[in-house]
Amino acid sequence: METTTNTFTTSDGPVTPARPQFLSVLCILTWIMCGLTLVSTLWGVFFQPTPEEQYENIEKMREANPEMADKMEAAYEAQSNSNQTVGIVLNMIALALSAYGAYMMWQLKRTGFYLYIAGEIIPYLGFLTGGGSESMLAMMGGPAMMAVAIGAMLLFDLVFIILYGLNLKHMRS
Repeated sequence: METTTNTFTTSDGPVTPARPQFLSVLCILTWIMCGLTLVSTLWGVFFQPTPEEQYENIEKMREANPEMADKMEAAYEAQSNSNQTVGIVLNMIALALSAYGAYMMWQLKRTGFYLYIAGEIIPYLGFLTGGGSESMLAMMGGPAMMAVAIGAMLLFDLVFIILYGLNLKHMRS
């Protein structure tokens, strides 16, 4: 599955090392996830319901599930435009860093690994600064569920960082 990273010189000049297949798969998975997150973020920005539509949705939900309607209402009330903007900006920066870091690692450049890590850390800074965490907390039904969601996200990020780290030996500075 892994290939060698020896650089060979031929009469045509130096031949660059082959990228390991595992690293290729990790980069492609990263780009797919970045693309899906970008589409999701842009969808939320451009197709956000008006306040009237949100309250109509809450009232429809109240007929079917009053508890969930209360959570939706609390989430809506917890949102502020400045927190949403901070969250969106941080999300876009994180996506750009992660995708570009994966591109650099695709090119076997070690710097991409550090950019990727930065891109994976930024969303957690958003949670710490309150970039949308109040509405997420209200929608998820409390701190326990939010902790589970953030824990799953953290686990996923750590696994990818470790897997990319295992490929550092194939990258050059």
